[in-house]
Parts: sequence; structure tokens; C-alpha cells
Amino acid sequence: MPILPSQVTEAAPPVLTGRYLPTAQDILTIRSYFLLLRKPLCYELVDIILDEACYWAHSTVEVEYPVRANIWNGKDHMYLRTLPLAIPGTEGDFVFSPQDVKEICLSGSDLSTHERLHPCRRIVFELWSHDQGWSTVDTSHHGTYKGSYTWWDASVETAQLEITGNIEISWPSSLVFADARAISNGSPVQFHQYEQRRPPIPNERSLQRNLHADYETRLHTVEWSYVDETPSVADQQVLDSRGRGPSSADGSFVRDLKVGDCIALWASARFPGWDMHAEKAKISVYWAV
Repeated sequence: MPILPSQVTEAAPPVLTGRYLPTAQDILTIRSYFLLLRKPLCYELVDIILDEACYWAHSTVEVEYPVRANIWNGKDHMYLRTLPLAIPGTEGDFVFSPQDVKEICLSGSDLSTHERLHPCRRIVFELWSHDQGWSTVDTSHHGTYKGSYTWWDASVETAQLEITGNIEISWPSSLVFADARAISNGSPVQFHQYEQRRPPIPNERSLQRNLHADYETRLHTVEWSYVDETPSVADQQVLDSRGRGPSSADGSFVRDLKVGDCIALWASARFPGWDMHAEKAKISVYWAV
């Protein structure tokens, strides 16, 4: 018996779940296609095409645990450290907990970008936090970012370990949470901190301040790109009104990151009565392959 058209079941269209995030292997495959053209494109042009398409590998590290930073408990808390930039084994989305100890296997291989000294293209910070919910000074600033002395900061650290060879390296999750200053000399991984001292107060390069005297946990999303330029005076005022350092969005942080560098995220507070309540954070780092 023939199958009538009404009896034919059409396949359901695929469900789109969001933006596709390519792997380093995907990117290398696309690169090879450009080289198979009758007139192969030069490497520099392929780089431009992939950058314009934002076709980059990524590594996301997410943590969620409560921290209260103040002058009594420690005014600067290293809340999160990302995995080494552009190293095989760091691709994808990772969720870590201080109570759940695990290890990641890192290695150097053809998938890493050793020929690119500065491969980072974008960093996205997602930050959940709030302050103590009150203050007796600058009451006109309540509910704004003015006069706020609890904030997030980002700094660069380099692992004092050769991780760009072909030897596999075990990277314990404890390194996501350990302050470089507190890591024992016996640890197989040490970190060089480019900033030995934390800023005394939020400055022009601060990542994100909390709302002043607001106890509700807020999500702040901050994106930095390698194409960002020094903000104009008007843009600096806008950044400051949003709780961000007026000079923080000039792109230099992204452009200066090298293969193997890590980003340290700091939760900070200053002066008696000020409490930085950090609840959760996620950092997504994108790099060219």
C-alpha cells in the first residue's frame, strides 16, 4: 500500500539551545578548510576572519560559596583563579567547589597556541555579591555606586611551572581557591603575582563595586575585549556611574594576557563597618587558536 503524503512524518526542526561555542579542534578544522581552497587564504586573513566571527575557544570557571571580606576577617579575599590561558585540558565549562576536590589534566599539544604570545580575545565576568546593607555616611549615595567601599578586582598571575610542553600535568581544584601568598613551598605549582599589593580603595581600574548600603545580592556582568580602547571622558563617567573603574575598559588587561596566565578574582572591603559579601562568580575567557 503506498504511503500517502498525509502519512509522512516530517522530522522536527532542531532545537536551538544557544550560541555555539567551538572547541580548539573545531577551529583548527575550519582553518584547514580555508587552506584547501583553490586559492588558499593567507594565515593573516584567516586570523582576521575568525576574529571577526568571534570564533574562539573558551574556558569557563564557576564557583559558588559565601565569603565575607572586611577589616576583621581579611579585607582582600582571593575568591577564584581561572585555569591557565589557552592550555589544552582547560577548554569547556567547569564548576568547582571548595569541598569537592578534583584534578584536571593539562598538557601542551598542537591544540595550544604557543605561537601566539597574546591569544586572549574576550573576558566575561559574572559576579554575585552585596555589601552590609547600611551605612551612616553619605546617605545620599545609598542605592548608588558612589562612596562604596566593597568591590571586586581582577589581577594576573603566572604559574611558575612549564605547562607548554607535551608532558601531562595534574592541576588540583584547590588551586582555584588558594591565595598565591598562602601556597606552601612544597606545592608543585607556585604563582607569580604581578600586583604584590591590593589597592587601598577602589580605583580607576577596579572591576566592579557593589551598590552602596544594599543587602540584596546583585548580579553584575562585566565584559572586556581585546578591541576595547581608552574610554572617552563621557564613557568614563558612564562606567563610574555603573560601579566600574573609569579606566578599566581600555582593553589592556585582555591584550596583555599571555599563554598560561591565570586571572585572580578578588573580593575586597575597606574601613570599619564595610562588609563585602561574595556569593558566586563565573569567569569566561575566550582565546584565538
